[in-house]
Amino acid sequence: MRTGLVIVASTRAARGTYEDRSGPIAVEFLNELGYHTPPARVVEDSQISNVIDELFRNPRALPDVLLTSGGTGVTLDDLTVEVVSRHIQRPMPGIVQAFFLRGLENTPLAVASRAVAGISGRTFCMTLPGSTGGVRDGCEVLRPLLPHLTQLLNRGQDTTDTKAGTLVTSQISAQPLEQLIAQAKTQTTTPEAGAVVCFEGVVRNHDGGHAVKALSYSAHPSADRELARVVSEVLHHYPPVRAWVAHRTGDLRIGDLAFLVVVAAPHRTEAFAALAEICDRVKTEVPIWKEQLFVDGSTEWVGLQ
Repeated sequence: MRTGLVIVASTRAARGTYEDRSGPIAVEFLNELGYHTPPARVVEDSQISNVIDELFRNPRALPDVLLTSGGTGVTLDDLTVEVVSRHIQRPMPGIVQAFFLRGLENTPLAVASRAVAGISGRTFCMTLPGSTGGVRDGCEVLRPLLPHLTQLLNRGQDTTDTKAGTLVTSQISAQPLEQLIAQAKTQTTTPEAGAVVCFEGVVRNHDGGHAVKALSYSAHPSADRELARVVSEVLHHYPPVRAWVAHRTGDLRIGDLAFLVVVAAPHRTEAFAALAEICDRVKTEVPIWKEQLFVDGSTEWVGLQ
């Protein structure tokens, strides 16, 4: 599946005082071309450096196309071009030139903006202005180019499951997970693993300002299958990684282990990245719900849609 990502640098939009209209244009454009693209991520100008740098720390999770909007002007808080530039390995100035030429057809101020385009790994990146007109100009320049570029960048890449990471175990268990930690590490670790990381999700004594006494987890009959699917999809992007995953059901007390993930990889960067992605996706996609019992006797269901 081809993927896209749009990041908008706009302090006003991030704070809710202005409705961003440029991001949706870029998202719609990428989806039209067949790039699975989530809604634009809107961040304050002061945060664009942190957001972009964090994104590029995990090259395997990068999209096929990354477009930004905003932060291309000449004021001191316009930083997007500088931030993206330091991650581009192979600049493509011809695309930038074509973008400015198209903009000049509409306004002489087009060249007062700044832009950069290029390749990082197998990802095409380009910075676009925050205006709707500038984004539309960029999209039209890219329309005939992106499918060809993506094909070239992925030529020769083996996307078969033989290069995916290894799912050692995934299970939904009504039995305590504490006794499985040593076994999970033993089964997951190999001589090639230079990093073994473990996440132990335990039941805490508070939630949303309320004191929690205990809780109970319930799972849909498809939860086992969905857990394996989610973890396998994550591991597809991390060929060297091995993962062991289990989630509890039933009644749990404060301090009990509810969620256990063990990941082994040659290096810590990919180990931590895979672990975080597994935890995030299991929480949002696997049909497991919890009923919390508060100290005051009230209850609350979490996770039900």
